[in-house]
Amino acid sequence: MTFFNAYLTPKQMNLWRLRFDGHSQSEISRKTGVTRQTINKAFGVINSKVTKALLEGAKFNRIEISRLDMERGYLLGRSMKFGLDALITFSDENGLQIWYKGEGNCSKCETVESCRKSLIKEAEIRQIPIPPNSEIEHPSQIADILFEKIIEDD
Repeated sequence: MTFFNAYLTPKQMNLWRLRFDGHSQSEISRKTGVTRQTINKAFGVINSKVTKALLEGAKFNRIEISRLDMERGYLLGRSMKFGLDALITFSDENGLQIWYKGEGNCSKCETVESCRKSLIKEAEIRQIPIPPNSEIEHPSQIADILFEKIIEDD
């Protein structure tokens, strides 16, 4: 298993996504045909695994944690190495991703398009509107929008 799935099994990932999409445990129970008690126990395990992945991401990247929300799949903090605010996101489509707030040097990066696509996908997953491509010069601008919206919604 990898950080991509936060150590979740495919069934656990499906349950996590249903909750992420706003379904209650009762609704998830009805949709999956599993008792609410079983769903409740499953979320105890899921919460633990997602929290562990977010915390390990912060530890490996030397990020001081200021806020963690395993249900929404994010961790906010500050990078001790770069002196920048950091956002670690977890989603079923992007896995665990680490973003830094501020002007990046995207023009010299070989993975700029991959980064842009991941950020746009993360915004779509979180239903955060992003201006058209013509208005966004660098992926760091999309990351800043993610930061602002996640902090605003908290």
